Amino acid sequence: MSYNFDVNFQAGKFSVQVDTASAYGYFEHETLGDECGGSLWFDHIDHLDGQKLTLIDYDGVADLPRDVVAGLREHGFIVGEDME
Repeated sequence: MSYNFDVNFQAGKFSVQVDTASAYGYFEHETLGDECGGSLWFDHIDHLDGQKLTLIDYDGVADLPRDVVAGLREHGFIVGEDME
């Protein structure tokens, strides 16, 4: 499958990329690469202010880095407290 990562941003020492159409993304640490990175899966979920991509799962690390959580939220993604 080919992805079109249309959302790209730096979150602390992490690079985050998301393909909003396929609801998939990933993150990597700037020096450790994918050794401290992983995949992100989203779902289109209706919220009071419209449909938003909501993080539903991730892998690669035991705990999603705080910088990644904050960056996703700053870019309009919904990240529940259970993902922190």
